[in-house]
Amino acid sequence: MEEINILVIEDRKEDALFLENSLQSLGYRVWLASSGEEGMRLFNSTPFSAVITELHMPGMNGVEVTREVLKLKANTSVIVITAFAFINSAVEAMEEGAYGYITKPFNPAEISIVLERALERHFLLSSEEEKKEFAELSIKDPLTGVFNRRFLKIYIPNKISLMKRVAEKFSILLIDIDYFKKYNDSNGHQAGDELLRKMCKLFRDSLRPEDSIFRYGGEEFLIFLDHADKKGSVIVAERVRNLVNLCMPTTISAGVGTYPDDGQSLDDLVGKVDQALYRAKQTGRNKVCAV
Repeated sequence: MEEINILVIEDRKEDALFLENSLQSLGYRVWLASSGEEGMRLFNSTPFSAVITELHMPGMNGVEVTREVLKLKANTSVIVITAFAFINSAVEAMEEGAYGYITKPFNPAEISIVLERALERHFLLSSEEEKKEFAELSIKDPLTGVFNRRFLKIYIPNKISLMKRVAEKFSILLIDIDYFKKYNDSNGHQAGDELLRKMCKLFRDSLRPEDSIFRYGGEEFLIFLDHADKKGSVIVAERVRNLVNLCMPTTISAGVGTYPDDGQSLDDLVGKVDQALYRAKQTGRNKVCAV
């Protein structure tokens, strides 16, 4: 099996060695710590699938370890150790999020079953977290946090299909940051990245919740304005342009177009709006042109 790291925090040396031998015989890689403080130092430097911790220790006790571990990495399964006569003492740790407990004197079969189930929980939670992360990465631009061009090709056609049924309009703004290459060359790529992030925040703060922002190219963004006609969208574009003038060390140019007036498909609509943006760039920049 692929090696799985298990952290054992136990201040009694003979108990720690018993757990180490038992877990190694099951195929796990075991790390030992004799105090809560030492255990947390190891936890901060090594990825552990599960932590097995004694409840009653000098200094940082098992409840505090449980709380700290789950605060740092919620998908880690924590198992607490308690004497058989004091099972009730495990309740506080369980309330803090511990998965389960094992009792002293140790029973190897109990250890194996509890740990196996704890690891199943860990890998299930890890899988769900990874799915969410990959789903997020597949539609979001990692630098700015806005939607990416891949998602645009799904989003706009779906909106077109909906608008056909309800006979409504939407508009798009295609925005380009003026002289962005010059800004990058003068200030460095880190400053350029920060400008892109701040620009997207300004866009978000300027729009309604139902509107969407896509990173269309390097310094080019497409804004989708839901249920918006041409006249209203030009007003929005001018407002955004003026805010950029006030708040940013650069300016923007924008093209504006409306569905279905200016295009019946994504490619047709974006193509015409791109031409409007080109006119804005060619006639002096820092302006808005509509299809």
